[in-house]
Amino acid sequence: MIHLVSADSSNDVMLGSLPEDFLRVESADSRDGTTNAHSQTRQGTQHQQNYAQANMATQITLGVVGAQLAKNYSITKMDPYVRVRIGHAVFETQTDVRGGKFPSWNKTITAYLPHGIRTIHIEIFDENTLTPDERIAYADYVLTDEALQGKFVDTWVPLSGKQGEGKEGSINITIYIRSVPYWSSVMPAAAPLMVIPQPSLGVWPYYVGGQPISICPQPVQNPNYPAPVQPPQPNYQPSEDDIKQMQEMFPSYDREVILGVLENHRGNKDQAITSLLSLAKKSC
Repeated sequence: MIHLVSADSSNDVMLGSLPEDFLRVESADSRDGTTNAHSQTRQGTQHQQNYAQANMATQITLGVVGAQLAKNYSITKMDPYVRVRIGHAVFETQTDVRGGKFPSWNKTITAYLPHGIRTIHIEIFDENTLTPDERIAYADYVLTDEALQGKFVDTWVPLSGKQGEGKEGSINITIYIRSVPYWSSVMPAAAPLMVIPQPSLGVWPYYVGGQPISICPQPVQNPNYPAPVQPPQPNYQPSEDDIKQMQEMFPSYDREVILGVLENHRGNKDQAITSLLSLAKKSC
């Protein structure tokens, strides 16, 4: 306790214990230190956000289900296959031998979706043995806002060709777009392909090579942000029991298609069954 004595010694004033910083004047340095600490915290948070954005990529899962073509451009039934271009990456489905006007592929393609790319180029070819493969139909599909927002899209795309714009039938595709960790989804670059110019194809090049074609350029590591030390969280993988159960229900679909649908719906069987039933109904 501290006693203070006034001029009149008969009036003593008693006060309690005073804090250690009583009458201490806060220096400008201490205020600057507090401000700098808050500024560094904000900069650290912003850096973490930029780091997370720099290490994410957009992945597209494209399902090429089947087609209904307007005409058979062959003496016998055609052997159609599909070529898809996403940015600079080119993919091919297997050939549906004697598929004719109603080919079925059930092919799942997974690739990066480059920034600013919103159009998927689709071509259908008739595979020939002695002569170059003939392009039957083509289409440019523009990704919808619904697809870019991460919703599962199942649609029929009109095809163009010799019959006219949008008069060669239609092709059934499914689309699912999501963000994935940048380094975990790096795909190895495929071997280069020989490109033979074909005047009849216009701006569409003709690629010669084995099937399937997969041109996936190796992404360049961002020099401003080093690779993360911690491995990314693994993507959802359906169990073998779930896959087997769905295969028993839908024996006409390949394992890759069922696996892709289960992954898209994060293992929700009801939604997966609804999607598969929709595909089956439209392919009939």
